[in-house]
Amino acid sequence: MKRIFAAFSLLLILTGCAAKPSSYTADFFAMDTFMSITAYGADENMAQQAAFACEKQVNALEPALSRTREDSDLYRLNHADGAVCTVSDETYAAIEAAVQYAELTGGAFDPTMAVLTDLWGIGTEQAHVPAQSEIDAALAKVGYENIVLLGDNQVQLKNGAQIDLGGIGKGFATDAVADVLAGQSEGTVSGALVQLGGNIGAFGENPAREGGGWSIGVADPDDNADFIATVEVRDQSVVTSGDYERFFEQDGKRYHHIFDPATGYPADTGLRSVTVIDENSTRADALTTALFVMGLDKGMAFCAENSIAAVFVTSDKQVYTTDAVASACAYTFLGEDKGYSDAQQA
Repeated sequence: MKRIFAAFSLLLILTGCAAKPSSYTADFFAMDTFMSITAYGADENMAQQAAFACEKQVNALEPALSRTREDSDLYRLNHADGAVCTVSDETYAAIEAAVQYAELTGGAFDPTMAVLTDLWGIGTEQAHVPAQSEIDAALAKVGYENIVLLGDNQVQLKNGAQIDLGGIGKGFATDAVADVLAGQSEGTVSGALVQLGGNIGAFGENPAREGGGWSIGVADPDDNADFIATVEVRDQSVVTSGDYERFFEQDGKRYHHIFDPATGYPADTGLRSVTVIDENSTRADALTTALFVMGLDKGMAFCAENSIAAVFVTSDKQVYTTDAVASACAYTFLGEDKGYSDAQQA
């Protein structure tokens, strides 16, 4: 039997040693991953209330974004055989955002990959390399153009398409948490660190660092418990997609979960990971996938055209940063002793 590997894509969070104000951490499991929200406030009760409010928001969004829960709008839409469905405000907003980023990236990010990802089964005991005929049949149902947004929360899917919002779901939830934090009474919360799987939101002031910034580690693809760079941010989201997160091996070859919508196979672009730093976590989430699919050259050009702050890690251990990184965060390369090279300094 093939061995299936799964790697949790949590970025390292680096903090200093200064004394902290009152804080409370809510750890929970949602959207098929471990999540943690730490809120800092004037007292522990305020911090706890804020953390619980954020956790409640994430849990409330899960049925709006899930395609596997039979009571969800997305499940109903995917099984409607092309009929028009009315969905919740949250589900419609997430689908609308997914289509927007699919259009922006020319389909490199595509939310209609559900049939294809189910076929490969990566992350399950049924993971395998499908026959080409099966892949071709699945690809016939892939294409964001098959999503028809009719307004008034009405959506229609054409040509057998099915939507999977996993590519933006945690980003969408991170943005919702940011709104919850912004809506807290003045003086209640001074800062918060939100870790929703591989999506990190760093909001307000970090009490453990001088200047209040949050230092987030960019994971080493060969050992994601370690890091090869840091980005210091504030009121930003840091999102990474990597080939080490979920994969399996068959006949000595490794197959990861980031699919190229053009081929139906895991994207083979010479990249190990892409990290995006952005105020909008939904956008960052979609873009990490799209940039990975584009590959280094096309991805860097796309970032330059659209002022995207991104860090690319290649399979030959080169690390590239886009021009927008300098204005989005304080970037520090730390990968030399792990065999990585800062490509811009080479």
